Amino acid sequence: MTTQEHFCNDCGAENPLSARFCQVCGALLPFTHLTGELPEQTLLAQRYQLMSRIGQGGMGAVYKASDTNFNNRPVAIKEMSSAGLTPTVLKDAEDAFTHEARLLAGLLHPNLPRIYDHFTENDRSYLVMDFIEGQTMEEFLEIAAGIQPLSKVLAWAEQLCDVLDYLHTQQPPVIFRDLKPSNVMLSKSGHIYLIDFGIARIFKPGKQHDTVALGSPGYAAPEQYGKAQSTPRSDIYSLGALLHYLLTGVDPSDQPFFFLPASTKNKEIGPALEMLLQRMLEMDSQKRPADAREVMDELRRCVAGGPMTITLTTSNPLLEQAQKLYTQKNLEEALKLYNKVVQNDATSPLGWQGYALTQGLRARHKDALEAFERALKLNPNLVTSWNGKGTALSVLKRPKEALLAFERALELDGQNAAAWNGKGAALNALNRLDQALAAFDMALHYDPQMAQAWNNKGLILNQKKRYSDALQAFEKALQQNPQLATSLSGKGTALQEIGRQREALAAFEKACQLSPTLVHAWSGRGMALYDMGRLRDAAGMFDTALSLDDKYALAYFGKGQVLYAERRLKQALSMFDRAIQYNPDYVEAWTRRGNVVDELGDYMYALQCYEQALHLNAHYAQAWSGKAGVLRQLGRHYEALKAYDFAIDIDPKFSLAWNGKGNTLYSLNNYDEALKAYERALQLNPRLTTAWHNKALVLIRLHRYADALQAAEEAIRQRTDDPDHWQRKAEALKGLKRKQEARAAEAQATRLRGA
Repeated sequence: MTTQEHFCNDCGAENPLSARFCQVCGALLPFTHLTGELPEQTLLAQRYQLMSRIGQGGMGAVYKASDTNFNNRPVAIKEMSSAGLTPTVLKDAEDAFTHEARLLAGLLHPNLPRIYDHFTENDRSYLVMDFIEGQTMEEFLEIAAGIQPLSKVLAWAEQLCDVLDYLHTQQPPVIFRDLKPSNVMLSKSGHIYLIDFGIARIFKPGKQHDTVALGSPGYAAPEQYGKAQSTPRSDIYSLGALLHYLLTGVDPSDQPFFFLPASTKNKEIGPALEMLLQRMLEMDSQKRPADAREVMDELRRCVAGGPMTITLTTSNPLLEQAQKLYTQKNLEEALKLYNKVVQNDATSPLGWQGYALTQGLRARHKDALEAFERALKLNPNLVTSWNGKGTALSVLKRPKEALLAFERALELDGQNAAAWNGKGAALNALNRLDQALAAFDMALHYDPQMAQAWNNKGLILNQKKRYSDALQAFEKALQQNPQLATSLSGKGTALQEIGRQREALAAFEKACQLSPTLVHAWSGRGMALYDMGRLRDAAGMFDTALSLDDKYALAYFGKGQVLYAERRLKQALSMFDRAIQYNPDYVEAWTRRGNVVDELGDYMYALQCYEQALHLNAHYAQAWSGKAGVLRQLGRHYEALKAYDFAIDIDPKFSLAWNGKGNTLYSLNNYDEALKAYERALQLNPRLTTAWHNKALVLIRLHRYADALQAAEEAIRQRTDDPDHWQRKAEALKGLKRKQEARAAEAQATRLRGA
C-alpha cells in the first residue's frame, strides 16, 4: 500500500499526497499518483469507509466501500483525480465525470447501477453508486474463453436489449456509445448491468456528427469515428459486435469492421440469427435494425420461443424443447417433455426445476413444491427454484416456510427482485406489515418496473390505511401493466376510502371486466354502490361475489350492511354472523353485530361483541363508541363516558361519539357539557339529524327556547317524517308562549305516530 505523502525532487521535503507544489521550496511536485492509492478504512465525505480497491485504470479507480449512514450498505465509489493534468485534459475529464453523474442520476432501470452521491475531496471527484457483486464480462471471458452457449448468450442479449431500449426511448434518447465486455457487469445469478457512462451522450436531432470520436475499436460503429452523429443504431452495432464475439470467440478488436459469418465458427447459429447479426453489423447505419426492441423481437423469433425464463446450462435438446414449450405457455406438452427429461436423467436439476415451474403454472402447487425440492437437492444454488419453492409454499398457506425459501434465494442473489417480492408476500401473510413493505421497496429498488411489487405495496398501504400512498402505488403498477385487475381493485378500495366513490366504482367495474372471477372486485363494487345509496345494486354485487366464493367474509359483511340499512335487522345479523364465521378476526363485523343486537335489545350480548372487537383492535373507535352506548343504556354512565372518551381520543372527528357523549351527559343532568358535545358533533357533521334533535332537547332543559326552536326546525328540515322532531318543536313553542303554533306542531307529531 502506498503512503499518504510524496517527496520534492528539488529539496527532498515530504508533502501530502494531494499537494501540487512543495510546501517548503514551492517547486512543482512530480506527478507520481493518479487514483486508486487511498488506503483501506479511509473515510470519504465523513460517510463512506473504503474496504478495498476493485478497479484501476488511467485517471480513474473504483473502490468497494460501506455507507456508514445507511447501515453499512456496500457501495461502489468511482474516483477521478485531477492532479497532474493539463487544463485542457482536466476540463475534458471533469466534464465526462460530471456528465456520467448527472446522466445516471436521471435513469432508473434494473440493468443500470443507481447513483447515490457525487462529491469532490482533495482534488478528486467521486461518484457513489450500487455495488454489484460479480465480475465484468471481460473478466468472465478471460476465464471461460471461447464460444459461449447459445442459450446463455440469448439470455444476456435479452437483458442488454431491454436496457438499451430503455436508454434509447428516453426523451431525448441516451446513446451508450461504448458497449463492450469490460463495460458489462455480471452478477452471480447472471443479471447484467451496464457500467461506465463516461462517454454516453444525448442524441441531438439534426446534428451531423459527434464532437469527438469516442468508443472502443472493434465495438464502436463507423459513425463514431467523427463522420456522423451517434444514434441508437450505433449501440445496435456495438451489441452486434459483442454478440458476435460471444458466439464465435473471435475478438472484434483484433480486426475492427471485419466479421466472418458467425455460423462458420458456431454450428448452433441458424440462418435467421446469422442474418440478424449481419444486419446489426452493417457499416451503413440505416441498414441496421431500427431499435433494440426490434433486435429483441428478432432474437425471440430466431429461437422460436419467448424470453428465456430459464437460463440453460446444458445442450440437452429435449430439455431445450421443453423450456421452449414452457415459455410459449404450452404447458401440457412442456410437462410431457420434462417428464421424459427426468425419467432419462433423474439427476437433472434443470429438468426438475422446469417440471416444477410448469406444475406451478398449472396450479398443481404440491407437485411443484416436491419437484423444486428435488431440484434443490441436486443443486442448492438454483435461485429460481428457491423462489419457486417459496411461491408454492405461499399458495399452500405455509408462509413461515415460504419466508425461509425466499431468504435463501436472497442469500444467493441479494439483488433478485422476485425474491424480495416473494419475501414481502410471505411477511404480509404473517401480518408483519412494516417488514413486508420494506421488502417490496427492495424489490422495486432492483426492478422499478415490477408491476406485481407495486401492486403488493399498494395492498399493504391499504391495510395500513395510507390510502393516498396506496393509490400512487396502484397507479405505478397499472402504468407497467394496465390489465392488472388486482391493482384496479386495490385502487378502487383506496379511492373509496378517501371518498371518491364514483372513481372507485369505475375502477372496480373495470377490474370485474378484466377478471370476472376476482371476488374482491365484485365485493368492492358492492361497497362502492352501498356508499352511494344504491342498496339494491349493491346487494347484487355481493351476491355475485358469494357465488364465486361462498366463504368470502367481506361480501357477507357488505350484504349485512345493505340489510342493516334496510332495517332488516335479523337478516343483517345472520350476514354478520357468517362474516365472523369465515373470518373470526373481522373487527368491523364484530362491531356491526354489536350494533344489531343492541337495537334488538340484547344489551349484554352486544357488550360481548364490542369487547371482542376491542380485544382484536383496541384502537377501533367505532367499537368503543358502541360499547359506550350499551353501557349508557345499562345505566353505567360513568363507564360510558370513559368509553366515549376513548373513542374520541382515537378519532377526534368521530361525530357519533360526540353525540353519544352528549346523550350520556344529558342522562347525568349535566346539560351545559351535553350541549357542548352536541355542538361539537354538529360542527363535525351538520347533517347528523339526531344531534340537532338532541340539541333542541337540551336547550329546552336550559330554557333557551328560541335556540331550541331553531335546532328542532333544522332537525325537521332534514327529516320531516320523524314525530319526535315535531314534539321538540312543540315544546320549544310552548316555552315561547306560542300556544297555537305549539298545538299545530303537536298535532303533526300525533299524525306521524298514527301513520
